[in-house]
Amino acid sequence: MRKLFTGLLITFVLTAFVLVSAAADTDTATLAAGLTIGNISSSAAFTAGANSTVNGYVNAAAAVTLGAGATVTGNVSAGAAFTSGDGAKVKGSVSASAAFTSGANSTIGGNVTVGADFTSGANSVITGNVYVTGDITLGAGSKILGSIYSGTGVITFGAGATVGSIK
Repeated sequence: MRKLFTGLLITFVLTAFVLVSAAADTDTATLAAGLTIGNISSSAAFTAGANSTVNGYVNAAAAVTLGAGATVTGNVSAGAAFTSGDGAKVKGSVSASAAFTSGANSTIGGNVTVGADFTSGANSVITGNVYVTGDITLGAGSKILGSIYSGTGVITFGAGATVGSIK
């Protein structure tokens, strides 16, 4: 009986720790490759390693970099540039105060707002609208399902790139 009680107590404590950790925002600069974490509110830049997952949002005071195959299930807000590697996924929207560069085969599930130039990698997909103060460069086969807007009026299409409309 004592072993059962001790086992249940340990399970309860570990479960409570996991739930509290997952619910809290984490102020961190780096998520190692292959790891999973909850919401990020970084007071500096934030980098997610390859094949890592952020279950929630990322808010960073500086740049945000997502490694190849990294996933964010919420929105991303970068106080500077946003960069993603090949096959990275953001299920929400992305806002970057500086340049935006996405890797090939990456996906963004919402809108993109950029305070400088925007470059999408080959075969990347953005389901929302793209608002850019600088130039827009769409990689070969890129798809923007919504509308795009460039503050400079400079929009370069790679071979086979498509957009819903230009505003």
